[in-house]
Amino acid sequence: MELTGLDLRWPGLLAVGALVAVAVAYAVHRRLARRSARAAAAVANSDTLTALPEFRRALRLHRVRMTVLAVSAVLLGGAALVGAARPLDTTVEKPQTRSRDIMLCLDISGSMAAYDATLVTTFKTLVKSFEGERIGLVIFNSSAATVFPLTDDYDFINDELDDASKALGGDPEFESFFAGTFNGRGTSLIGDGLATCVSSFDKVDLQRARSVVFATDNHVAGRPVIELDEAGELAKAKGVRVYGLNPEESGPDDEAVEMREVVTGTSGRYYPMSDQSAISGIVDSVQAQEATLIDAASRALYTDDPTVPIALAGVGLVGLIGASRRWGS
Repeated sequence: MELTGLDLRWPGLLAVGALVAVAVAYAVHRRLARRSARAAAAVANSDTLTALPEFRRALRLHRVRMTVLAVSAVLLGGAALVGAARPLDTTVEKPQTRSRDIMLCLDISGSMAAYDATLVTTFKTLVKSFEGERIGLVIFNSSAATVFPLTDDYDFINDELDDASKALGGDPEFESFFAGTFNGRGTSLIGDGLATCVSSFDKVDLQRARSVVFATDNHVAGRPVIELDEAGELAKAKGVRVYGLNPEESGPDDEAVEMREVVTGTSGRYYPMSDQSAISGIVDSVQAQEATLIDAASRALYTDDPTVPIALAGVGLVGLIGASRRWGS
């Protein structure tokens, strides 16, 4: 953050005020000059009076009082004018955001509902600690659908994850959540799902930490457009780490072995759902992935700062009151 100095919201008021002040001063001067000319009279033998120490002391006191009155009036009027022009502190802020993108990629076939709901709830809690990280959500079954793209609008993310949790929990009012995931033939077409998630990352020309949290039952039924190993190669080419969650309950089968190889090939990690720490492990792994701080666009911040004119106006007011009271005594 860089402080650039003092500005005025309405600087034109100073020019208008200066012109008014000059006009008033000129009018007062002319009036006093005419009054002094009319009141002037020759007094004989006045030198003896003006030479008296008491007279000289009274004259000096008079001049001091008039000077204090004039300076205080100018100070009060000038400070009031500057205050009316709205002094502002101008600060240039260069915010930094974390360059970490996380795509939740959820297989929404029937066997995955409970795991998906837990993942969504976990990430909803995690969002509270985010500062600049972006999250997106893609769901898939026989086809993939983007629920929301990568965004750092956390209020929006929380609302969407709330809806996702209710839909995955079986709330019939949120059946529309699954729209677009039954347009193909088969179920759990994981290659297509992963490829869609990997392709959802934007800003490919920037150095960012990109992660896919990939939860699937890994039981493909049907012919996907993109095979799982092809989706894994796409992830490696785009620098995306895949963290896989797979219900491997009774030992690794061929499908589980393939998924493990694909996931670890992206420098990600593989978790069977029998692992009680799977979800927390994925969260820890994603958070441990280095996120580079990047500078966002600079922006100017303007803050009202009337402290100086208020203080000067107070000094001027005290001077006016003090000088006037002594003058009247």
